[in-house]
Amino acid sequence: MSAHAGSAIEDGSVFRLPLQTKHFFLEPLTPKDFDALYAVASDPLMWEQHPEADRWKRSKFQHFFDGGIENDLGCFVIKKKRSGRPAGSSRFYGYDEADRCIRIGYTFIARELWGTPANREIKEAMLMRAFNVVDRVFFDIGPQNYRSIAAVKKLGAVFSHDESDTKAVYVLSKQQWFKTFSVS
Repeated sequence: MSAHAGSAIEDGSVFRLPLQTKHFFLEPLTPKDFDALYAVASDPLMWEQHPEADRWKRSKFQHFFDGGIENDLGCFVIKKKRSGRPAGSSRFYGYDEADRCIRIGYTFIARELWGTPANREIKEAMLMRAFNVVDRVFFDIGPQNYRSIAAVKKLGAVFSHDESDTKAVYVLSKQQWFKTFSVS
């Protein structure tokens, strides 16, 4: 490994690098992505199980979007390869080099992709990146967000603890991921 690659891992910048899957590009979020991404996020049903159920409102989404732009590990806009159109967003955050863990979350994908392999495809790319650097990935999920809970459980994550009334934490270890990944 080159010295440059080692420093990218140490400072977390490796998590900001673009990713791609068979059907999607995960590109660093930029301010110019707001309108197209808001068009996806403005669906009230998308947020109905989320602790911030009114995130579909422009001002609430603007706050969410600004947090993605400001995130020290960056944030991805998920784009469909075929059309180039945004299909959602996700991000890495909370990197702890000493504890060898990171968080993946703030993920949403267009409702047209619910029930398809899209979320798994996207998360697999993010997990492969993460597990080149860390041993554990945490997912923060609203306790009533049953869709997201089911999705991370399908990846092999297990409940860890409740951090608050609005945040349940699930964890996926590198060992469990590769065990689950090799079976699927």
